This record gives sequence, structure tokens and C-alpha cells, in this order.
Amino acid sequence: MTDHITEANVSSFKQLLIHQSLIDELSGCLIEIATNGKYLQDIHINAVDSMIKAINQLSRRRLDIQNNPLSEPLLDATVQCVCSPFFVNMFKQITELSELNDAQELLLNTCTDYIVCYEGNRRHEIFSIVRTILLKPFTQWLQQHALSFRQWNRITKNSFDKLGGIIFDFGSHNEKIIGKEMYDDCCKIIDSYILILSTLSNNINTMDESTIDLIGICMFHLYALTLEQSLLDYIKSQQLSSILLRLIDIDNEEAQFNAYRILASIMTEQDIKMLANPSKIANVFIKFLTDVIDNARKIRRLRNLLRCLKSLVQHDQIKEELTKQSILPHLCRCATETKFDPVQEQQPTLEILLALTFHNQAAILLKENSQFISHLHILINSSPEQGLRRAAEGLIWKLEKEETATANYSHRDTDLCHRICDRLVNDNFRVWLDRDQIHGSTMVAMADAIENAEFVFVCMSDAYKQSAYCQSEAHYAYERQCHLIPIVMKQNYRPDGWLGIMVSGKIYVDFPKLGFDQAYLKLKNEIDRHRMNLNLSIRTQEQHRYESSTTVTSERTIETITNQPHEQPTTTKYVTYATNCQTASKR
Repeated sequence: MTDHITEANVSSFKQLLIHQSLIDELSGCLIEIATNGKYLQDIHINAVDSMIKAINQLSRRRLDIQNNPLSEPLLDATVQCVCSPFFVNMFKQITELSELNDAQELLLNTCTDYIVCYEGNRRHEIFSIVRTILLKPFTQWLQQHALSFRQWNRITKNSFDKLGGIIFDFGSHNEKIIGKEMYDDCCKIIDSYILILSTLSNNINTMDESTIDLIGICMFHLYALTLEQSLLDYIKSQQLSSILLRLIDIDNEEAQFNAYRILASIMTEQDIKMLANPSKIANVFIKFLTDVIDNARKIRRLRNLLRCLKSLVQHDQIKEELTKQSILPHLCRCATETKFDPVQEQQPTLEILLALTFHNQAAILLKENSQFISHLHILINSSPEQGLRRAAEGLIWKLEKEETATANYSHRDTDLCHRICDRLVNDNFRVWLDRDQIHGSTMVAMADAIENAEFVFVCMSDAYKQSAYCQSEAHYAYERQCHLIPIVMKQNYRPDGWLGIMVSGKIYVDFPKLGFDQAYLKLKNEIDRHRMNLNLSIRTQEQHRYESSTTVTSERTIETITNQPHEQPTTTKYVTYATNCQTASKR
């Protein structure tokens, strides 16, 4: 019946299915099932299953229904069922099932489908509840059955796919999501996925459709896991790139796309160089961008795609390929059309475009787009969104003034940055740091900070390198020949690409390796060493000037000048954090 829902008849279906008495009846039934297993053996349970399927079909992609208070009791009851011991016991036995009975169909398929399809205001809350309850049993099941993955049937893969899709949907929230125990379980799951993918990657020429489906599921889950920062760091440490690079040629576009999405988050410059055909990754992303840009039902995919592109465009080869394959018109649409959300779609698109301006041809094409330039000026002057104004201002500086200076705070490194800053202030340094998201002309403030900086601290991490703002500011400081001091913010981080070139030959101050106090002492020593060299240079220059301007000088006069204490030159310079860019000088 609900297979024939259209916009013309959807109101009739709403009246039929979304009303108090029916929702209360279904919710009550599900609560009884979750609490004591009642009705699981009832011959009429398939009627309950059919009604929930119908409501799910009606509410899918229709947020007005999903956010309707009338629907909430059914959502909560469905979550109770999925988190119940009865569901867990069924899931643990999934590998033994060749077909599902009515009760198993209701819990393992219909209830999980209902949650997977929910995109309403409570999505983050609902998925967190399920994750908290089911992550542990899911981990135990996977560890027990990972080695026998070749024997998984369609039912097993289907349940594995749906439940993992719920558990690993961390959303776009910035707060710390997982604790130590949950982190450990997720790492065990990641290890199992890598085991499966590594095994299958050795036989890509003999894969059947079922195997390709399993690869797609594992890669989709892995991609979801990269959205949680601590898990992304763990995935990066597992040398997964070589496995994924072997799998990108399988005959399945969705699996290819997920492989590239993971690679976008974990690839180094060396991995990029290993790509046999770097144009392919650009082609895949442009194809999927074209597919989702006009499809309102795929808005979450568009947002995730933009997130991946932000990571990819840090690499020069990818910048070139994306520009060659004409991604700019698509991105300009995402950045300017009013149907796209200013914060979740327009702003990341502008940040991608800012990164692309470091490719000459892309910069030329954007400069020639007068409509786009006009739109940027409108955003700077009238947008209520600070992040949007900042991105637009960065582009205008890069495209019109041909010099760029901005700092993007990497929120992942904020605590350590602030701690360094506070210690410098306590030691009587004047420190410029975009701690409070400065107002007014961000670019002018950044440029002024760098131009008056005695030192520029480049606080290096993956987040720093991936930020177009940070690249702009560091590039400006580098061009002005500021004294750069590289600071390592993340354990075992080593810069590559544009950042590696910029800090080449300089002494790193590695805070994670040395510990805060010892690293801070090394930082102070670097400052003192530079000042000592600077003072020596000043003295030498003064001596040369004095000698060249004096024709007759007594030995006594020379001795007096030589022994005269040299005063520290008065300066208004300070320390800037290139942030992670930072700048300092003694008050």
C-alpha cells in the first residue's frame, strides 16, 4: 500500500497512519516485547510488523512526520526493542539462521530499519542510546565471527550492515563522544574490518557479488568510524592505505566511493604519489557530487562528501585533477545557491575553494567569475554567519589582493595551544592568538599580527595541514621571511607536502614526545637562540657602520665602545600563533 505514496496522496496516508490511537497501540505492543518478550510468539505479530513498515515508508525523508510529537512514542518503543535482551540474543544467533521468522523479522529488520531511516531532531540522541547499549555485544559477536566471514549469508550481512550503521553514526557533533571502554571496543572492531578487507584485497579478480557487498559494508562502517577523531587517529596508525588502494578497482561504484572517502581522511603525500591514476579519485568525487547536488534526499551524503573534499584538497595533485575535471562550477553552486545551508554546506564549500586557490589555474578561473566574486563581497558585508564571512574574506584576499594571512583554529589542538599561550604570557611575552574568534576584518588582523611578529609558531597537526586558513597564514608568514618555529601538536606527527617544505631544515619542538615542561623549555631556548643570533648580527652591522664612518679612532675609544653593554632593542613585535599560527615577543 505505502509503495504508492506520492506527494499528491501523502496527506491521506498521514491521516490514516499518524494518529494517536494507532501509534499508542503499536508503541504499547513494542514496549511489552522489549520488557518481557510478550507477543514474540503471537501469530499476529506480522500485522504489527507490517504497520511499522508502512509508517516507516511514509515517514522516510519526511522530517515533518519524523519530528511530529505524535510519532515520538513509536520511535522510543522501537529503540527499546532494539536495545532489549531479546534483540541481542537474536543477533548473536544470526549466523545460524537461514531465514527469519516473524519475530526475528520485526526486531532484526523492521525495528532497525525504522531507526536507520530516522533523520529527525533526536537522531544524535537516539543513535547514542543504541551505541551505548549494543556496542559491546556487537564487538563480541564480530570478534567471534570475523574469521568465518566467508560463511556469512545474506541475512547475517544484512543485520551486520544495519546495526553497524546505527552504532557508528557519530553525527557531526564536536563534543567528545566516546570514552575509554567504547574506544577500545571500536578499535577491536576496526581491527576486524581490516582483517576482512586485507584478506579479500588479495583476490580482487575473483570476487563475486556477495563478497563485493561485504567489502562495501566494511568500508562504509570504517568511513563512519573516521568521523570520530580519536578513531581516525587509530585508523591512520594501522597502515590501511595500501589495502584500500588495492580495493579501489573493484567493480562497484559505491564501494569505490567509500574507499576513496576513507583514503581522503588518512592519505599522506606519499600515498597520493602511489596512486596509479590520481585523476580517478577526482573523477569519482565529481561524479558523486554531480549526483547529490540537486537531490534534497541526499543532503547528508553531500555534507560528508564536502568533508572528504576538504581533506583531499590539501594535496597538490588532487587540486590539479579537480581543477582539470571542472569541479569549480559545482562548488560555486554549493557556495552561492540559497538552497544550500550556509553553515553546513556553503561554508565548507568556500573553504574547499580557498584551498583550491593555491592552484594557479583554479585561482584564475575564480577571479574571472565576477558573479562569484560579487557574492563573496555580499557575504562579507551582510552574512550573519561569522564562519561564512571569514571564508569569503579569505577568498577575497587571495583572489583580489594576492596575499593571504589568516589563521584557522584547529579546535582539536585548542587546549595545548592555549596552554602554550598562557605560559608565554606568564613569562612576559606579548602573544597574538585568535582565541576568541576575532571580529571585524579577520584577514587584516592576521596580516597585522604576522607583519609585527618576532616569531611565528606553526603548531603542526593533520588538522593544521588540512586547513586552508592555516595554509594561507603560514604561506604569508613564509613569504615575509618571518622566523618560523614548528611545534608538533600530535604524537608521531611528521609534516609532509606544502607544510613539510615550509618547515624543512627547522628544529621542531615536539610537545607530545618531550612532555609539556621540557618542550616549553626547548621552545624558550629556540627563542633565546634566535635573539642571540639577531643581537650578534646587529652588533656586527653596527661595528661595520662605525668603522666605515670613522677615519681616525684611538684605541681607547674603540675599547670603550667594545666594552659598552649592548641594550636590548626596543620592539613592538610579539609572538603569533599560526594555528595554529602564533606570534611572541617580550613586553
